[in-house]
Amino acid sequence: MGKELKNEFSWSKSRHDTFHECHRKYFFQYYGSWGGWNRDASPRARELYVLKNLDSRFTWAGRRVHSCIESILKQLKTGGELPAEAVTVEGLLQQMREDFKQSRAGAYRQNPKKACGFFEHEYEAEVPNDEWKRIAEKSAACVRAFYASPLLEKIRKLPEEDWLEIEEFSGFVLDGLRVFVQLDFAFKENDHICIYDWKTGKPDAQQNEIQLACYVLYAVDKWKISPELVSATALYLPDGTEIQGRIDAERLETMKEFIRESAEEMLFPLADPQNNVPDEEDVFEFADDPRACKRCNFLKVCPKWQ
Repeated sequence: MGKELKNEFSWSKSRHDTFHECHRKYFFQYYGSWGGWNRDASPRARELYVLKNLDSRFTWAGRRVHSCIESILKQLKTGGELPAEAVTVEGLLQQMREDFKQSRAGAYRQNPKKACGFFEHEYEAEVPNDEWKRIAEKSAACVRAFYASPLLEKIRKLPEEDWLEIEEFSGFVLDGLRVFVQLDFAFKENDHICIYDWKTGKPDAQQNEIQLACYVLYAVDKWKISPELVSATALYLPDGTEIQGRIDAERLETMKEFIRESAEEMLFPLADPQNNVPDEEDVFEFADDPRACKRCNFLKVCPKWQ
């Protein structure tokens, strides 16, 4: 028997965002669904785990584009040839067709971690076929834009020793707190480190600021480099817009304080913060904004709407 997994507290940008969107959703996501993958899980934990793993059609599209670019980069890193654009795009679309079939058939309820499941199917939302086609076409356009980008040409010329990370789930420790990040791509360029984050939506500088700063913080910690020598860039594939985050040592300290304060907020409702044990569920309040509820995976189990 393998070692039992322990639900340990950590910090990430996505966890911070969930907490500030709705405290009850945060409870469902990080505590109520815990262990829902086990065969002997309670029906409630299993249901929350299934709902937790649902994608909206927008997050699904972004995830598939990321996976496609990851595959391209890993092939190049190992010395392989750049896959033909048409072959790559057709592979993406075929995978998206398969995902759609799986979700529509409800396969995710038997295997929520491996089978794709859509919020729209779980909640029987009326989405026209043309909308699904538009999402797929936009995803294909994002991959084509990556092929046409000057960045890809630069990547193809990189020596193997300058490749750093591709979609690795990584982290660092800040005052004993584990902070998680996932860099889409990082490489060395002379004495600099360049980090890229692929985006498939509309440019949003404010949303990117914290995420990109976390990437710089991670790079400084892992590669022992001055923050002035690290650039983190959000590359918006639909139109080629780049939003770059550079931070100096002073901004670095501000970012650390932001993470500390955010973690303290999330630990406050817990009955046992040291062991990451929550108090009763109803300590976690509902979101005030009903718009957040309409797109929440946990809508059907939330007491606010039952």
